[in-house]
Amino acid sequence: MLAFRHHVFVCTNRRPDDNDCCAAKGSEQVLEKFRAEVRSRNLQGEVQVTPCGSIGTCGHGPNLVIYPDGTWYSRVSVNDVAEIVEQHLIGGKLVERLAWLDRDLLRQTIAEHRAKAQGRKGA
Repeated sequence: MLAFRHHVFVCTNRRPDDNDCCAAKGSEQVLEKFRAEVRSRNLQGEVQVTPCGSIGTCGHGPNLVIYPDGTWYSRVSVNDVAEIVEQHLIGGKLVERLAWLDRDLLRQTIAEHRAKAQGRKGA
């Protein structure tokens, strides 16, 4: 049995001197808006919202992933949060304009980000 119907992980990764990371693009505000929406709709027992580090889709942020269904969203703004809560978390429908619909492209993007990050660490 799942502890929550949905678990939303919002990337709040911050890297020094990087304007492409999620935090630099407003993900912390997205996180707080998710928490406020969940509270205002009394969904705390059904939806958990958690900050997380990089999910590998930097450059497309703010990014988040919703489990258990494994839906990945990118370029999410504070203005998109109510729609995601209403449509996805309550209604069970993807917000297609923000979702990674091409799983192969998602995997490729994550692999490229990982290789780039590993290159930075090795330098």
